[in-house]
Amino acid sequence: MSGNRKDSTNSRPVVEEPPYLTVGTEVSAKYRGAFCEASIKSLKKLVKCKVNFEKGGGSSTVADDCVTGELKVGSDVKVKVPDGQDMAGILVKITDSSSYTVVFDDGDERTLKRTSLCIKGEKHFNESETLDHLPLTDPENFGTPVMQVCSINYS
Repeated sequence: MSGNRKDSTNSRPVVEEPPYLTVGTEVSAKYRGAFCEASIKSLKKLVKCKVNFEKGGGSSTVADDCVTGELKVGSDVKVKVPDGQDMAGILVKITDSSSYTVVFDDGDERTLKRTSLCIKGEKHFNESETLDHLPLTDPENFGTPVMQVCSINYS
């Protein structure tokens, strides 16, 4: 699968994320069930790469510092094996198991895994629009009011 694909339900291209996040990156960090704005203060990098070797050499998962070439799924890379040789292969999977220390906007710091972080991107709403025009806050603009009609017999 390539990072250049498009989601069939959305016209925006799928954004390809880096293999790991760098210090200073603005993120949305999930903490106690909510995503809050934060920035990365420090990290303990641990990136694993799964490589399928050429010429029937099988596959192996290695640390990213053993890989020479672009850290991008589908790219041609070389892996330094323990006997000192470089083996050619194709990068098929990247797993970021790093620990990130983030600083939230209120100054609070937490150490989180990559699965709890999203790169802060474009907003998912138009800032110029507000909720004021919705019927819940503007009842005068309801089309037809819903009224319950009941007859009471006072006999």
